[in-house]
Amino acid sequence: MRILQVNSASNLGGGETHVLELVDALRSRAHDVTVAGRQGGAVHPQIHFSFSGSADLITAFRLRQFMKRKALDIVHAHVARDYTVVAAAALDLPVKVIFTRHLLYPVRGNPLYRRVDGWIAPTSQMLAKLAPLRPKRSAIIPNWVDLNKFSYSPHDAHDPVNIGLLGQIAPHKGHEDAIEALRQLGPGYRLIIAGKGEKSYVTRLQEISRGLAVEFSGFAEFKEFFEKVDVLLVPSWEEPFGIVILESMATGTPVISTSAGGPLDIIRPGTNGLLVPPRNPKALVAAVRTLSDLGLRGSIVEEARRHVEETYDIQKVIPRIEAFYLEVLKKRG
Repeated sequence: MRILQVNSASNLGGGETHVLELVDALRSRAHDVTVAGRQGGAVHPQIHFSFSGSADLITAFRLRQFMKRKALDIVHAHVARDYTVVAAAALDLPVKVIFTRHLLYPVRGNPLYRRVDGWIAPTSQMLAKLAPLRPKRSAIIPNWVDLNKFSYSPHDAHDPVNIGLLGQIAPHKGHEDAIEALRQLGPGYRLIIAGKGEKSYVTRLQEISRGLAVEFSGFAEFKEFFEKVDVLLVPSWEEPFGIVILESMATGTPVISTSAGGPLDIIRPGTNGLLVPPRNPKALVAAVRTLSDLGLRGSIVEEARRHVEETYDIQKVIPRIEAFYLEVLKKRG
């Protein structure tokens, strides 16, 4: 297939990593893949447009000319501000248009979306948000992990037990709930916060955790982080997907997450992880103590790795995207 992937993001985030890995995987499967974005963009585009906003008619015109020259089969966009530009560029062309929605927020309706041939949602919650658009075709195809990058190496808990948070440091990620949970857990536990955030908010967290066993480690290499951490906490108030959950499950580190958004699709409570209500430090405390049961901990990490291998390995997910492309190509209109 001749495929154009579109992503205008300037900074690298989870969605951009998704596109980069998708492009590499599709090329390895002998597809002709081109990437469009901004000059110097996060996805290393081969063709560059201004992408100055959702009403950028100049980019739409230039993108349309490229689509005609390339005789594309599929154009696949991943960022909401690019949707209308791509749909406008593809009007009355034979190319099939596919959008992936990476966020939980509803998509604002637009007449141009009638041109979209298929929508991909990584979770059932995201798919539900697309219902008002009445998509022609849609599918739940999850995000993934490359298991070649994450070796399964479960380990016994340290003393004190190391509880880890990894990723963006922001209020909605629940760091304050995790700190309060540590306060209630008392001696024998340590909290390791890895990632970056606004300096003022990180300073606030440092202030409220004064006197507690809290380490702010900044940037962390995945391998070192998961070797150090005994339990991963994902205490977000709302989580679109939760790639870090898959990464932790792949390495053999048990996961406790809030039951808000994507984790509901990934975690089977008590089987491959634990779910707790958001904004509830007491529930986090109970879940951490539950994982002190060595038998339960062992069975959870084993089932978690198996679940990732069967459902979320990149080698299993990419064929599902290919199949969706082919399904859309076979449909008329």
